[in-house]
Amino acid sequence: MLTTIRTCARPALGARVAACLLAGLLALPAQAAPSTATGNSTGRDVVGNWIARIDQRAAELEAMPRVQQTRVGYGSVLKKGDGGMVDVVAPGPMRPSDVPEGTAPAAGAVPTVVVTPPAEPIPQADPSATPGNALGGTATPGTVVEVLPPPPALTIQVRARAADRVGRLSTRLIELGFLSQEQWTETFDDTLEVAVRAFQLSEGLMQDGKVGEVTRQALDRTPKEAAKLMRGATASMRAFQASVPDTVILVNLPSQTVSFIERGKLNFTMRAVVGRPSRQTPLLQDRVTSVTINPTWTVPPTVLVEDKLPVLRKKGNTGIKDAIVYLDGVEVVPESINWWQVTPERIRIVQKPGDDNALGRFRFNLTNGDGIFLHGTNDPRLFERDLRAASSGCVRLADARMVAETLLRPAKLDSAAIERQLDSGKTKTVSLPNAVPVRFVYWTSSVETDGTVRVHPGIYDDVPTSSSAPSASQAPAAAGTVSAPRRVEPKPVRPTPAAAPQPAPAPAQSSSTATPARAADTRNGAEAVRTAM
Repeated sequence: MLTTIRTCARPALGARVAACLLAGLLALPAQAAPSTATGNSTGRDVVGNWIARIDQRAAELEAMPRVQQTRVGYGSVLKKGDGGMVDVVAPGPMRPSDVPEGTAPAAGAVPTVVVTPPAEPIPQADPSATPGNALGGTATPGTVVEVLPPPPALTIQVRARAADRVGRLSTRLIELGFLSQEQWTETFDDTLEVAVRAFQLSEGLMQDGKVGEVTRQALDRTPKEAAKLMRGATASMRAFQASVPDTVILVNLPSQTVSFIERGKLNFTMRAVVGRPSRQTPLLQDRVTSVTINPTWTVPPTVLVEDKLPVLRKKGNTGIKDAIVYLDGVEVVPESINWWQVTPERIRIVQKPGDDNALGRFRFNLTNGDGIFLHGTNDPRLFERDLRAASSGCVRLADARMVAETLLRPAKLDSAAIERQLDSGKTKTVSLPNAVPVRFVYWTSSVETDGTVRVHPGIYDDVPTSSSAPSASQAPAAAGTVSAPRRVEPKPVRPTPAAAPQPAPAPAQSSSTATPARAADTRNGAEAVRTAM
């Protein structure tokens, strides 16, 4: 009977297995459907997901009960070894010979009075006295009297100036759960450094174990303040969402990052360096039209007037490696020119391409009239900082090579071709088949790929206002600037009066009439455009 049952069951089991396999095959297209749907997503969907996640987190923070919070407070950078007790050497008594002539005694010092004894007649020597007691027991004239040495300096221990702030830092980390009550200290020791690193990791900051300005702001920020930054960011995102392109480069100034949305999907986000507060990056709506490999760098007017011209006048050189200096469109030897007699508009400084070039190996050309563009860098150390507002207005990319490969892919230029062009050392500009929109935004909150919400304090005092981006049919030139922060214009440089001492007279070409080199600028094309590194 059992054998019969097994024999009859085999066909049924085979039928069930076949049905399962068939169901699995039929389910494959259904599993691929989400990917297809994702492919049909738009830039508006990406921004909409960010808005929803940030609003959710803001609501959670707003619902949190108010608790006492210790603030670390403003001050210098706190690091390992700060705080605690320090040894201080107390000044000891001073002899008259220790005080330089003409120097007033220190405050609190005991004045020393030198008493000159009255002149007395020298007693006559006793003929019967021995040579060692020629004056009958008194010291002979000219005898050196031994002076006792001053007492050793007194070393005492006092609380360091940073002890209070280190104590508040410990208290704040206890409140946040990174330290226990027993680990409270006024000395920045190893345990406190580990706790600071853990906090920085939780906030997405550089884990250097030091409490700089960015870490200090994150420690002192209350949930209500964080929620306010998030709500402000979502308000700006909503105004931007309606017209965001499906493919767009987003430059977020507060987070100092660059993100690339390609066909409705977030491709990458990387660190960037943006304009410093004195040379702010404006909120532009533009597009990348071409990519220059091995670019040259033409020193922009602001940098020329405020940075390079003073160096030329003081040292006779630009301080830029592999730089060519043009005066009235003619290449000159900088050391042979009296730069005190030359006005800035007559000067043009161009740095040759290479690893030392200030733009790195790639420049992404935009169409704005402010000379703002994206580029690489020859100094990647700035990307290790949390506060990276350090440029003269342009945006430096942490991985310009990856951006170039991504944008040049539609131009049929692969990684190998880019590598060959880099090795050649020659400058080449490749036009993009379709210009890529670029939007500069000022969002004080962002969402990471894992859904973590970050807040970013404003980097400029005059915070730009939010505005929507133009439609795809609008040209970037017509769009202009949404809300350009205040920019520092070059200050006119007054020539040095003739009566002032001057260096040696310049050659005849330096004293000629100022005639800008239009032809030379035209030949250099994009290199002569006003730039702001």
